[in-house]
Amino acid sequence: MHQKVSRAIPLIFLMTVILLAGLALAQPPKLKVAASIVPLGDFCRQLGGDRVEVQVLIPPGASPHTFEPSPKTLTALAQAKVLVFIGSGLEPWMDRFLRTLRDPKPVLVEATHGIDLIQDVPGHVKHQEAHEHKHPPAKSAVKAPKGSSHGHSHDHGAGNPHIWLDPILAQDICRRLAQALMEADPANRSVYEQNLERYVGELSSLHNQIASETAGFRVREFVSFHPSFTYFARRYALKEVGVIEVAPGREPTPRSLQNIKKALASYGIKVIFAEPQFSSRIAEVLARDAGASVLFLDPVGGHPPYGDDYLKMMQYNLETMAKAMK
Repeated sequence: MHQKVSRAIPLIFLMTVILLAGLALAQPPKLKVAASIVPLGDFCRQLGGDRVEVQVLIPPGASPHTFEPSPKTLTALAQAKVLVFIGSGLEPWMDRFLRTLRDPKPVLVEATHGIDLIQDVPGHVKHQEAHEHKHPPAKSAVKAPKGSSHGHSHDHGAGNPHIWLDPILAQDICRRLAQALMEADPANRSVYEQNLERYVGELSSLHNQIASETAGFRVREFVSFHPSFTYFARRYALKEVGVIEVAPGREPTPRSLQNIKKALASYGIKVIFAEPQFSSRIAEVLARDAGASVLFLDPVGGHPPYGDDYLKMMQYNLETMAKAMK
């Protein structure tokens, strides 16, 4: 009896292996998707669910502006069936990669394509002018055909590319991304449509939460390290009256630092917003001279407590702003 049981065990094990192998073969391969930054990667996962395999190209601690891809990153790019990136100079290396593409090419989604980008940067103007200037409402992007939007130049001076920090513009990105997923994987169109409907609803709820919270801000002006939250400010009627570093690696001039100091005093600003991707040294010096403090806003994500979750990252940024402005 014992020998019969012993012989049965290998047979059961073999049958289990065969069954699992059959199930694995029955599962269609996942759609390979490459996203340049963490928020875009989260959008891909939210819309694709278990039908996609997402590779985020730029690690959370790196600045998208200065990142240079490794051979491993370029390999992941070459294997992607869908590639989503911000464009308009945020990823300067992307143009060089796109010129090397050979057929079959991935479906491309350039997030800033069709967006009326903000051109001016607080810090290029006097703080009084920044206070008085009125921006027009943000426009929705023109939908690129079937999720592909490449085919025009990417000028580094084309405008501020940080559109994903406006939850309304994030919805537009997700709609075009869903179209790209459907083009690359039409058999699962209904999955992508359902996920899009759900996630756009969550982004709408986030927008309503931010609008309600920012409406109660007593201080509506702020100084930031980098012009990342300019679209956020425009959406919620806040005023970015000073920026320490108007372009990656460009040290502020004495005149711009003096304008920032004047803005801090004029508006009674007690907090300067820095970013975890950049050194906070200049912000700390300015804050010390002005009797202010430094808090961190994160435009890219990937850090605790929000990780790679866009919604949680935006809620964290909102809570941080509220500490300084409410």
